[in-house]
Amino acid sequence: MPNAPCPMPIALRNLQQTHLNRARASLSVAVSWYGNLRKPGQSQSNLQLAGLVKPELEVLTATLNKLDYNVIRIAAFGLVSRGKSAVLNALLGQKILQTGPLHGVTQYPRSVSWNPGGKVQVELIDTPGLDEIAGEIRGQMAREVAQQADLIL
Repeated sequence: MPNAPCPMPIALRNLQQTHLNRARASLSVAVSWYGNLRKPGQSQSNLQLAGLVKPELEVLTATLNKLDYNVIRIAAFGLVSRGKSAVLNALLGQKILQTGPLHGVTQYPRSVSWNPGGKVQVELIDTPGLDEIAGEIRGQMAREVAQQADLIL
């Protein structure tokens, strides 16, 4: 008879929840503090600082949202016709993403939700081949997807 997986000890689960709550609280404070720099009536130096930190503030806000909604983003990258879509379909257990014998079936990044069980929601992101035509446009697209991903496959 195969061994059943050991449940996570309660103390470890509580410790993980404590760390998660601390991360959420820290991000919330940072978002709130830097968000206040953009309010009317602020000094010119605060407005300049707000402009400089805006991209980072957007990253912090997105991270906080991922923590709040238990979302993990996994992006698949690779060369043309190497099986990125097929691997993601295998994870999903069904053919959702289009595959085919011709090069370049995937033209744009596409997200698919996957719930492998538990509280976590996984967003799988399929991307076009990195060696496709229009390399600079594809390169920029890949950078944007990679910046949003928590894990790159």
